[in-house]
Amino acid sequence: MRTIKKEPNNGQNSTISISAILNGTAVTVIVGIILSILAGGIYFLTSISENTLPLTASIILCISAFSGGAAASHRAGVKGLYHGIGVGILFFIFVWFIAGLFLPGNLYITGFTTKLLLSVFAATAGGILGVGLSSK
Repeated sequence: MRTIKKEPNNGQNSTISISAILNGTAVTVIVGIILSILAGGIYFLTSISENTLPLTASIILCISAFSGGAAASHRAGVKGLYHGIGVGILFFIFVWFIAGLFLPGNLYITGFTTKLLLSVFAATAGGILGVGLSSK
């Protein structure tokens, strides 16, 4: 019977890094705040219709989640998919909590699900890219 040879991991840490996920979530929040301020200024200073606000909010969500996922997996150097998913879910929980504090009201399941999927998919894509750009 042949034995299965275990591949070496080349010195890479094969676990999920909680500190990298927290760091990526912080990057996501900071990028989201900066992009929101910029978008608010653009809407205030120009005649862009407020009808485009939902699209703008979704774009900001995707860009910030992507950047946080990339930062987390770049810092970890491995398992970009898992680090990206972690950042996407943690960021979504953070946004949902903050929105619940400041915008009390009914939760619409379609908007809830859409934002969850957008943040997780964008952060996961960023996580995959972040590992590719990592030097670890």
